[in-house]
Amino acid sequence: MTEAAIPEDGGWTELRADGTDTLVLSIPEWAGDVKQSEEADEYVWMYDRGNDAYLFCFRLKGKREYAVAFPREHAGILLKDKRAYAPFHLLITSQPLSDSDSLDPCFLFRNIKLKRHPQAGW
Repeated sequence: MTEAAIPEDGGWTELRADGTDTLVLSIPEWAGDVKQSEEADEYVWMYDRGNDAYLFCFRLKGKREYAVAFPREHAGILLKDKRAYAPFHLLITSQPLSDSDSLDPCFLFRNIKLKRHPQAGW
């Protein structure tokens, strides 16, 4: 993985289907990639000490790989929320969150667990 996208917008909600806390991210630069909804479970969390950011790296079917950066004072604020300390769903769309009634198409990850890095301190 050589680069990671930083979400343009994000927030917490509950997934209607099962009421699970869900972190929703908008990454417009992925509009060409998020063409149909996909669920995946191949992921890893990493911590980038140099940029003080968590990285969510994942692979979809067809071996496509992506990474989302959560810099401490930007998208990382979402990971400081109490809901991020328990398993949660992660939904990534290329749609703007402010004017979208539907988040489809999207990438959906169920029951994500963030193992905090001890040197991160957050």
